Amino acid sequence: MENTTAFRTVNGKVRPFARCKRGTAQPVKERTCGTDNNGFLSHQFKPFWAYDGNRDRAEREFLCSLSNLCQYYDFPITTAINGDFPQSIYHTYKVICEQLKSRDGKLKGILLQDDSHNATLATLKQFDTGMTLYYIPVRPLWHWVQSSDGQHIAELILGIFAYLHQVVGIPFYSDQSSYLASQYDYIEQMVNDDQDEEPYRQQQKDEIYTLTNAGLKLHNLISDPQRLAQFEQTVLNFHHADKWELDWELVAIAFLQLYRQYPNRNIFDHIHSGLLYPDGEDRISADQYISFYWSGDDCLSECLFDMINCHFQEIAYMDEPMHLQLFDTLPENINPDFDFEDRLFDLINKLSKLLSDYDYDEREPNI
Repeated sequence: MENTTAFRTVNGKVRPFARCKRGTAQPVKERTCGTDNNGFLSHQFKPFWAYDGNRDRAEREFLCSLSNLCQYYDFPITTAINGDFPQSIYHTYKVICEQLKSRDGKLKGILLQDDSHNATLATLKQFDTGMTLYYIPVRPLWHWVQSSDGQHIAELILGIFAYLHQVVGIPFYSDQSSYLASQYDYIEQMVNDDQDEEPYRQQQKDEIYTLTNAGLKLHNLISDPQRLAQFEQTVLNFHHADKWELDWELVAIAFLQLYRQYPNRNIFDHIHSGLLYPDGEDRISADQYISFYWSGDDCLSECLFDMINCHFQEIAYMDEPMHLQLFDTLPENINPDFDFEDRLFDLINKLSKLLSDYDYDEREPNI
């Protein structure tokens, strides 16, 4: 990914600085632990050009995968260009990459090796997140949880949040291993170190106290396995009383349908860190641009997004979901399917918009 000048956010009320548009995501200076991928996706693929194994086996695997790829895409079989190993493979590989690019500008050819493969051609197609910060505000939910009039809608939102946190894997800002936790911690340090006694300073301290304690309680609620087990029944039992509640019901039904179709799908399942980027290069990880956060319209949000912008504009690469297909065998159908990602990110946009419309200051209940 080339350097960019702006990130887009999914909410539109507050304008973050330079590289961010309002949305539902997160950023931080420290690297987070990340989330393990499943199956072969957890393998550590290595660049072939550092290969020091069995030359004959590598050449056989390469030619086999070359034949399968050319047959699938109806390319003329490219004869391995003569030369010393591994340059002979490298030059043929470059020819294939150009052919793939001419067929589909977003389709990349790569040459992989791992514990099971020595030199296997593969294709990779990346999902475009739109350079968007997918941050989901939780302050509106906190108000409804604390209000006797808001219990009806709060139960529905808690079910959605439980699915997004427990299954999809979206991190929560009160989790100390999350990216946003470190950002809020740093903001708290700056506020506490500032000796300015201006009225806004006390307002910031009060907001930090509220978001910290509310975050702990909300995190416990959406981390409860029983909340997820009751998600379907919660949605089916919800009956809207007006247009506003109908909007919530429709979003909840759409999330439930996504959960039914992909009951175990995690947002990190198709993240292949390092396949496209040089070793050692820093990158924006998925858990940094998608997250639950406190608010996009409180007295801390400007500082939060300023820090995020400063961090992200120094990074050239971004982890995004991708479809990876190895050609060690001839596949029946490898049309990249980003149905889950398309639906998920669209629903996060809608969810964040509904929440952001009610993300404003009001009398905080005792915590």
